Amino acid sequence: MSVLDSIIEGVKEDLESRKLSRAQILEGVEKAAAVRADISNFQKSSLSLIAEVKRSSPSKGALALISDPALLASKYEKGGASAISVLTERRRFGGSLEDLDAVRKAVDLPILRKDFMVDEYQFFEAR
Repeated sequence: MSVLDSIIEGVKEDLESRKLSRAQILEGVEKAAAVRADISNFQKSSLSLIAEVKRSSPSKGALALISDPALLASKYEKGGASAISVLTERRRFGGSLEDLDAVRKAVDLPILRKDFMVDEYQFFEAR
């Protein structure tokens, strides 16, 4: 089995263990804050930067000890980032949906969930 196949298999297993009913997830989506789709930061003539919250990678191993992703995201925002990408894959990248929620609460920038998206449920879950 390739590394990618192993990652996908793990993502599917983790997803099955946390899935809520369709009604529950739609209720959560209805209560969620509006999507931050302001792309004006990317339409400037200067360089735009998407900063990333990423603890590790399969190829490099541990990259950074990130004890407070919200604090890191706030620093990125103050440093001029146009958006923030948050790794949510747990097994190989050390991320979580809790990281995504913490970052969302800490900054006003657009946020990207970075993961291996294998089921439409994950798009609802990201809200």
